[in-house]
Order: sequence, then C-alpha cells, then structure tokens
Amino acid sequence: MINGNITDFIDQLNYGQELLFSYNGRNYFIQGWWDKDKNEAVMVLTDESDQTFNGYLWKSRRSKMSECAEEFLKASLWDGLDFLQIEKNVIWTEW
Repeated sequence: MINGNITDFIDQLNYGQELLFSYNGRNYFIQGWWDKDKNEAVMVLTDESDQTFNGYLWKSRRSKMSECAEEFLKASLWDGLDFLQIEKNVIWTEW
C-alpha cells in the first residue's frame, strides 16, 4: 500500500471508518455504519471518480462490521482481483 500500512487500513476498515483510496487512476470511498433498525452492520464502496453513477459499487450487510470488512477484502471488484491482490498498487489518500 502506498502512503499507508495495509494493517492500519484493515484495522480502520474493521471499525467502519471512512477511507478514501485510489487505484488505477480512480478514487474510491468505503465506509461502514450500524443500521439500528435492522440491527446489522452495513458497509458500502463508491467510485468517487464517476460522478454520473449514484449507486454503490459494492454493499454488504452482516452481523459485525469486521464481517463486512472481510467480505470486502475478498470481493473480486478490480478486473477479477480482490483488494489484497491489488493493495501494493493502492494509494491511501485523504480528502
């Protein structure tokens, strides 16, 4: 991971922190929150580079935030690759 440590990134991901990162020229935003009505953790990923798309690239609902994070890390979202396969080329950025 460029500009950061993958262990720190995953730690923050497990708590649903708002994280911004870049990969292959695109900016992504991931965040999590607790849905009190459904009593579950929610985590979503958006492509901040695409201002015309108003949805989520990926979404998870699980009993724990760490389960959402684990699902995200294993999801094949980048040309069939998961986050851990691309992380050496991911730039951890700030707003």
